[in-house]
Amino acid sequence: MNEQKSRPLPFFLSLFVAPFIFSPLFVFFPVLADAEFPSGVQPLQKFPQSGVHALITDHTVRPLLTSAEQVRFLKELEHEPPKWNQLHDPPGEERGSRLFALNRRRDELRNGHPLLNQRIAFVWSGILSDYRERHNGYNVVLGPHPTQTSWGLVRFKPTEFPHEMVAVPSPIRLRTIQYLRARGEPLEIVILFTGTLIPWESIIYGFSHDGPDQGIVMPVVQIDGVHYFVK
Repeated sequence: MNEQKSRPLPFFLSLFVAPFIFSPLFVFFPVLADAEFPSGVQPLQKFPQSGVHALITDHTVRPLLTSAEQVRFLKELEHEPPKWNQLHDPPGEERGSRLFALNRRRDELRNGHPLLNQRIAFVWSGILSDYRERHNGYNVVLGPHPTQTSWGLVRFKPTEFPHEMVAVPSPIRLRTIQYLRARGEPLEIVILFTGTLIPWESIIYGFSHDGPDQGIVMPVVQIDGVHYFVK
């Protein structure tokens, strides 16, 4: 078919220097050639009728799929949310210095916490892109799925993406996808990631570019599994 380990730079700083490429809704991340990644070529499965939690079949994985689950996890790890109104930079103070100090202090406080070894699961959104004949599947373009919580906007940051992210449908589902793509309809999917928080910089706190009063909580997760689902 023709249808087309040394300690790294602190992630808080890498948010500003890494060569990310953004589109309006989705984001492409660079990957490192010498890292070991989970396979990103995975079957495109049907989204379960019983809901999002049925996506997780491994009972050793803790789901962080809802606002309540995320807040409960953050309370166990961090105890209390930041006092966001005290983190804005007053005139004359170096930009971002209060956020930087908060992030470094909390990194030290959570050092050795058992939740750093807990495998977790979260979801991102995706769409199917070009057809990859080599895999009989479609490239996946993906983007974050933020959740509004009492702590702020939670937006997971996966690290160590697979070299390729390709969703492979069954032959029957492939025909359906080809039909929908021929009509110009976007093919939206759910991406379930599993992994563990990186130990040296597990949670990053910041402010949204969309509004100076919107606090963002970014758990940074080293990925060990990728799964694709279509509704």
